[in-house]
Amino acid sequence: MTRKKESQEVGAPAWMATYGDLVTNLLVFFVLLFSMSTVDQMTFKEVAASLSYSMINLNNGDSILDSSANSIIVFDYTRFDSEEAEAKRKEKYIEDANEMVVDAEEKLKNKEFDEAKNKIRDTIEEQGISDKVYVVEEKDYLLIRLDQEIFFESGSADIVSEGKVVLSSLAPSLREMENEILISGHTDNVPQTNQKYETNWELSTARATNVVRYLTEVENLEPDRFTATGNGEHRPVGDNNTPEGRQKNRRIEIKILK
Repeated sequence: MTRKKESQEVGAPAWMATYGDLVTNLLVFFVLLFSMSTVDQMTFKEVAASLSYSMINLNNGDSILDSSANSIIVFDYTRFDSEEAEAKRKEKYIEDANEMVVDAEEKLKNKEFDEAKNKIRDTIEEQGISDKVYVVEEKDYLLIRLDQEIFFESGSADIVSEGKVVLSSLAPSLREMENEILISGHTDNVPQTNQKYETNWELSTARATNVVRYLTEVENLEPDRFTATGNGEHRPVGDNNTPEGRQKNRRIEIKILK
């Protein structure tokens, strides 16, 4: 009589489960360390690239936290039937890793933006100019609207001492960000009598330009982040038929793009 062959175990060896748990626990440990630390974008990209490279070179089963860090993605232990299947797997791993990097970078940018926004608001409170400054966060930018009287004498584009103090106090928060910044000058509808500026177009443009020059030449912020524009009286936020409305329209706006 022929002897029956002993049944062979199917699938990965038993030690693989313990090894997989160990790898998962190590990864969770490092994810926790990462969540409690402050990492700059360059360092994070290097770590993410390393993880991505490791994932696409897995031949056996393993596991890793997904982008929300709430569940585990378990990789199949079985071998692939063809090179095409393996290529698709690697492509999927790369796609998932890239999504994780994008999500993390977006969260990091939002965190930095919120921190800078809070510092700007604190600075305005410290300067005691809350009644002359309007700060609001829109979908695509943070708007800082400052009354003209903080920065300029009537009909002038020269920044007064108080305006320089305000700009210098805002500069550290702006320096911590990499966002593009738009500076725009606005006036009321009263015609210019100053021979230096023929119309409110020239006056508002000169004021915005001088604010940019102060931030870049005195406070040494990066010039390529700034754009200066003058709008004259053509984008009012108040009624030009009243003194109160005209005062609101005489302003400098700083838009920090997201």
